[in-house]
Amino acid sequence: MRVALRLALLFLAFCSAQSVFSQSTVAPAIAAPGDGRVAEWMYGEHIPAVPSLPFSAKVELEFVNQLQDGTLISHKTYNLDARDSHGRTHNEARKWINLIDGAEPSLIRIELYDPSTKTRTTVFPPTKTARQWTVSTPVPIATPFALPASVKPDTSKENIGSDTIEGLPVRGTRVSQTYAPGALGNDRPLTIVTEYWFSQDLRINLLTKRTDPRYGVQTVRVTDLRREEPDSVLFAIPEGYRLVKEIVQSPLLQSSSASEGAATSNGAESSPSSTAGVARPGVGGVTQPHCTYCPDPSFSEEARAAHIQGVVVLKVVVSADGQAENVQAVKGPGYGLESQAIETVKKWRFKPAVGPSGTPVACVVMVAVSFKLG
Repeated sequence: MRVALRLALLFLAFCSAQSVFSQSTVAPAIAAPGDGRVAEWMYGEHIPAVPSLPFSAKVELEFVNQLQDGTLISHKTYNLDARDSHGRTHNEARKWINLIDGAEPSLIRIELYDPSTKTRTTVFPPTKTARQWTVSTPVPIATPFALPASVKPDTSKENIGSDTIEGLPVRGTRVSQTYAPGALGNDRPLTIVTEYWFSQDLRINLLTKRTDPRYGVQTVRVTDLRREEPDSVLFAIPEGYRLVKEIVQSPLLQSSSASEGAATSNGAESSPSSTAGVARPGVGGVTQPHCTYCPDPSFSEEARAAHIQGVVVLKVVVSADGQAENVQAVKGPGYGLESQAIETVKKWRFKPAVGPSGTPVACVVMVAVSFKLG
């Protein structure tokens, strides 16, 4: 079945904030394990903003990898997730549990979404800051383009029956992706298998298990499920946090140029100091850069197969000659969508920002790429 792709390509500029909000540089991005590699944390449950289906749950994440010499590498953690009757969502990310001291995993960030106002808020407990933006502009429709045949896996899907998890009926689906020899540097066919156990009652997967011969087995399991209205405090910014509001400007016009296929490799992220001293739109008379050639990225095969959608936020330095440099993922839903967004935005070309003297200057902006299945 062909799935339509809708993309919202928006600038979230670091502009001067009102006096009641603080101004600061963006928090350093954490490597996202969209391709299955181990990072500080692993993406957990995807929670759609569906009203009238409230719940709260503990979501357990586990990574297990058996090395060729017999060494077993394993990591575990958990997140506390929730959704209220209005469709507002609360989704956490925590570090791995320290297997030596068994201490509680520290909270890295909390992602909040309010569908009534289309407001997204990312809360960073380590720095007691929160970043917030609203996406209210129409989403342009773009025709998805295929990955190069040489790297596109042969994908099959099968129904693996029904079961009960946390007292709810679930239906199972197994998705197998087989890469031909040479597609990923492999000398023989390589198959990745992912099982999804979906609850129609809550519209979420209660169990996801991904087996990749390169990285081992990743499991995301919903436990301690409570089908009742969560505490409203879960959907608010905690007391004492510094709020930075980011301005969402008008959508970028899609280029009439032919789209290019997105690369499949992950982009290397620069250090947090890479934007030190770089101008920001709206500050000191600096204008906003504008994209003149901005081909759309495509869904990753993994996200398409898992029906995953969401927003990837990138921090981008637009150079004085209009090149996209130091492209970093700040947040995203995982499943390879960050890599798709990063590699495509690197191909974009801009009319650069201009300083007060009229000379082009390098400028740092935030770009939000919204992947939606239609």
